[in-house]
Parts: sequence; structure tokens; C-alpha cells
Amino acid sequence: MGGTLDGDGVHWLDRFSAAYLAAGVALPFERLRAAFDEAERRAAADQEIASAGLRAMLQRHVSWQLDHLELTDERLASQIIDAFEQPIRGIAARNAALLHVLTARGLLVGVVSNGCGNVDALCRDLGYADALSVVVDSRRAGVAKPDPRIYRIAADGLALPPAAIMMVGDSFDRDIVPAKAIGMKTAWLHGGAACPDATRVDVRLESLADLPAALDRRERAAS
Repeated sequence: MGGTLDGDGVHWLDRFSAAYLAAGVALPFERLRAAFDEAERRAAADQEIASAGLRAMLQRHVSWQLDHLELTDERLASQIIDAFEQPIRGIAARNAALLHVLTARGLLVGVVSNGCGNVDALCRDLGYADALSVVVDSRRAGVAKPDPRIYRIAADGLALPPAAIMMVGDSFDRDIVPAKAIGMKTAWLHGGAACPDATRVDVRLESLADLPAALDRRERAAS
């Protein structure tokens, strides 16, 4: 969540930047980053967001951003939320179908996310939930990426050794490095970034939709 399943490698901060532009507000990136970071700080301790679906989460998050930016305006907030939410809904529909393709192959699928306590609610809202065998939310788990312990929690939830699991993520530092450190296979949704260390990456993905074909190639190579 926050870049892989709902963003195809595009981080929420970059999506908010595009949403502000779509709403006619051009901001220096560092100013928007500060507003985003403040909203993230408030979300981490907010009780309402801990059970929120996507729209309700965005309403709170954007209101905090606009408070920080001193741009409080209900019409502007609605424009930003719409511009942010609509692309995610389209990506989510495609990726929900992808998860069911993976489970139909006999694979177990789980989500590990630095969340606000509502990762399970987001997975239900976006149509992922019935394909998932485990959901690990950092707020509920008490440990966050890039701490490798969060990946051990996921492995325990799947009742599998790390070597039998592939972590698919968009962040090299938060997903790939710690997952590889505990012995997982890794698939990096790289978003066009240069690879800092190819020894940590088993599969490189241009898009999450490429994952089934990449798994097919690995199976053929293994056989």
C-alpha cells in the first residue's frame, strides 16, 4: 500500500503533487513535502483514521495538508481528493484482479505496509481483502519498515519460511533490502530508478502487471 498495490510504483507524495496541479495549485515540492509529512505525523496517532477507508482517509489527510499550507478551502480539498482518488481506484481494480490471478495459481498473498492502523480497511475498500492470507499494518504490529522484523511477522502469518516468500515492493530501502536480509526473494517495482545493488533484487518489474509473467520465467528457468 502507498506505492505498490495502489500506485504501481508511484509514491503518495508524488501523486499528491499531481493532484494539486490538477486542482490548479502549483507548489514548490519541498513545501508540499512538509505538508505531507505533517499530515503523516498526525495520521500516525489519529484514532478515526485507524478504521477509515480510502475516501475518509484522504479527507482527513488533505485537511491536515491544507491546514499546514494555510490554504484551507473545502472546494479545493474536494478537487485534490478527487484528483488523487480516481487514478487509485482504477489501479486498484486492475490489481485486485491480479491478486486473484496469483491466488488461482496456488500462491498465498499478503500485504506488509507502514500504515495508520487501517490497512485492512483499505484492502477491503479497494477489493483486495478476499485474496489476502495476511495483512501486516505497522501501527498494529508495533514495528515498521525498514525493520526486518515486520517481514518476519508476515512470514509467521503465512506459516512459511522467508526463503519460500517473494517480497514485491516499490521501495528499495524499505522493501527490498530488509526482505532480502531475512532471506526472502525480492521483486522490485523500480519506477525507472537505477538499481543501487543488483545482488538484492531477484526480479525487476516495470509494472505490477508484469509479475505473473516474471514468475513464469523464474519457474521455467528453475525447471
